[in-house]
Amino acid sequence: MTEKKKQLGNVAFGGNWSEELVDKDQLKRMLSIIERAARECASRDVRSRPLEKALEEISLTIEKGPQLTRRFMRALSEPNPGLRQMEAGRVARIIRRSVGDYRLG
Repeated sequence: MTEKKKQLGNVAFGGNWSEELVDKDQLKRMLSIIERAARECASRDVRSRPLEKALEEISLTIEKGPQLTRRFMRALSEPNPGLRQMEAGRVARIIRRSVGDYRLG
């Protein structure tokens, strides 16, 4: 990401499109981390600093972010692996829809 920011920082013409590209890339990475955690949570403990950072970003980005990130973390605490994966996947899909494809281009 730092390299992309550096490259885009050298662009000399106007507009804030370069910042929007960085934001979209960052948002895509955050969603990817959350969705991967949802897929893998039945077989391993996916709670990690990158996941926490992704959820923090989502919490600040979308309107119902704080509630959805709490629901996601609560889902990861479910002792039954099948239910844990099902609920985490459901919340991850809600997060993706809440972000909206229009923001991801």
